[in-house]
Amino acid sequence: MTHFRSQLVSFGLSLGLLLPQCTLVEHVASQKSAALRPLSRDECRTELIDQADLSTVPRAAEQSLEYYRRLPEDRALPLLDRTVSVRGLRSVIESLFAQPLKPGDVAALCDRFVLTKATPSQPLLVTGYYEPELEARRRRGGRFRYPLYALPDDLVEVELSTFCPTCGDKRGVGRVRDGQLVPYCSRAEIDAGAIDGHAAVIAWLDDPVEVFVLHLQGSALLHFDDGVHVHISVNGSNGRPYTSISRALVDAGKLSAEHVSLASLKDYLRAHADERDALVQRNERYIFFRTVPAGPVGSLAVPLTAGRSLAADAHIYPTGALVLLKTASEGGAAGLSRLAFVQDTGATITGDHRLDVFWGTGDTAAAIASGMRAPGELYFLLPR
Repeated sequence: MTHFRSQLVSFGLSLGLLLPQCTLVEHVASQKSAALRPLSRDECRTELIDQADLSTVPRAAEQSLEYYRRLPEDRALPLLDRTVSVRGLRSVIESLFAQPLKPGDVAALCDRFVLTKATPSQPLLVTGYYEPELEARRRRGGRFRYPLYALPDDLVEVELSTFCPTCGDKRGVGRVRDGQLVPYCSRAEIDAGAIDGHAAVIAWLDDPVEVFVLHLQGSALLHFDDGVHVHISVNGSNGRPYTSISRALVDAGKLSAEHVSLASLKDYLRAHADERDALVQRNERYIFFRTVPAGPVGSLAVPLTAGRSLAADAHIYPTGALVLLKTASEGGAAGLSRLAFVQDTGATITGDHRLDVFWGTGDTAAAIASGMRAPGELYFLLPR
């Protein structure tokens, strides 16, 4: 799917001794202002509170374990300016099944793990995302004239060294023309029909704003008029750069930076249909989809769990990891304190200061996610 992030403090050499199983080491290119701080057991018992229904934790935990089973145990995953081994992260999650969690007993984890606070380079912002339910048609007709495309047959992902000897082992997305890798079609070109004949249409929708938002959210539950319900999820992109339309509207003074949200973006696009196409086409990134048997599925290729799955920057935070997320009360919404798992990424979720919480499917999830924009704190549970 798409889309969340973390906090800071000083990190001593002693942590390497406290957490040998995680093989925590510094990156050569570290983020100087970001840091980690291990909490004492007393601090842990004060902070480690889960206010949600714990019955959903095992389901989310099993999804992270499924992901870790596909990785080498000595694989190093980033954690701010450090790395942590798959072996260490996996051992933490496996222990949840050895001693099932009970309400009011979450603090017992403090005896088995070190709760480590992550502090990013700027204040952590936590937002939400969801899986919309949308009416769809299998054929174009009437108001259903906006396509959701499958992956085009002429889009390739290649080692850039094949075409650019100085590019190293970086990968590129595009199309091959005369033996050269060239950029794939932009959003504007695709909207104008540039990939017709190269990409199958999975479904036709009746709202161009919902189509654009779906490219941000990454998944949907489609309801066809024959009674069939189909989950779809991201299957790739055109490789073009992502541009935030919300940021463009804030910079132009058309949306308030303090109150910008997915809901306000949708409202603006619907209220300014004359600007809509030009605005969304400023974001050249175009998403292609696939059907999935059970959704929504995150970037780890495992199903997401409402209220327990997070999206974060995979270059900064370890995918699959068990975390404690806290948010402040904001705009009438209650704050959070709950265990969660890093199981997704998102084009809008980049940097050490952003996190996105997945809230599920449908209107209730949409209302929670659309209104979520709060400062937060992020903690990792690591082996003692």
